[in-house]
Amino acid sequence: MTTTSISTASRIAKSDLHPAPSRDVQSPREGRTTFGEVLAESLEKVNHLQKEAGQAIQGLRTDGRMDVAKARIAAETASHSFELMTQVRHHLVKAYQEHTRKTL
Repeated sequence: MTTTSISTASRIAKSDLHPAPSRDVQSPREGRTTFGEVLAESLEKVNHLQKEAGQAIQGLRTDGRMDVAKARIAAETASHSFELMTQVRHHLVKAYQEHTRKTL
């Protein structure tokens, strides 16, 4: 698991869940980050790591200038970050299902 993945997971765990603001009352956010923003940023980071791993592997295939160890590390980093994001998604879906079950 990468440092980026760990810090992303800790930011998600520490973030506040904010309800959608009402249409007639606009409250200032005062620099606070919403859960949705943290989640979107995390998805972008995972996507970026996946692209970097793909480029590293492609570099090995085409010109051979890429270091094998660096390509392997990039692939493992991307794999671990994707696995972490999948687990976060799983827990979010589970929490949503639990919430909707309790409210019915």
